[in-house]
Amino acid sequence: MDTGPFSGPLPVAAGAASDARAATGMPASREDLLLDAAEAVIVRDGIASLTLDAVAAQARVSKGGLLHHFPNKDRLVEALVVRTAAAMHEHYEQAYHDTPAGPGRMARALLEANLRDMNEWCESCRRGSAAAFAALAHNPSLIEPMRAAYAELYRRVAEDDGLPPGLGDAVVAAVDGLWLYWVLGLVPVDQNMIVRVRNALQNILALSSPASRTAKRNPKPSRKAPAPKRAAVRRK
Repeated sequence: MDTGPFSGPLPVAAGAASDARAATGMPASREDLLLDAAEAVIVRDGIASLTLDAVAAQARVSKGGLLHHFPNKDRLVEALVVRTAAAMHEHYEQAYHDTPAGPGRMARALLEANLRDMNEWCESCRRGSAAAFAALAHNPSLIEPMRAAYAELYRRVAEDDGLPPGLGDAVVAAVDGLWLYWVLGLVPVDQNMIVRVRNALQNILALSSPASRTAKRNPKPSRKAPAPKRAAVRRK
């Protein structure tokens, strides 16, 4: 039996938001319903319990009905990862468009979108971790779509954001570090923690803006107060 760090059930956020499709009123495809069932098995029972039989039972379909869409476990896990990578890309693209233009736009967008509300953030992490950890545990090569999504994100914060070297990388690493803290239970994560981290990084980004750096290099000369005028001495 698998006893690795991904073999047990993943933590579930209390009162987590329902799937984004329900919020938008979009009907779920049969494939999405089956993938939702696979995620539910992973979250509830652990990676080792992800079997085609378990997914079929969770989805309340016959195993033959599941195999019609996903002929083997590799294809099921691959579809989980592809869906998660696409959702991740859509998430940070929307955050980018919602963020004012300027230096560090992608980094600022990530902080606002990911370190804002604990319940929203944890639901996103829970679903993403289900797919990523399933791929790592079952067949590491299946995680390639997630690697591609991360490569694009890192390129944008490192090259396109106009930030000092390493600062954009630090923002992404901080977001992912909190994610692993929560998923693996390494450190208790709460709303206060994510707000502290967000505020600290936002302050660093503000101090690293071109205007702020220019002001540091070219401080305005201090103006000396004019010397007080001496009263004229009358000569007798």
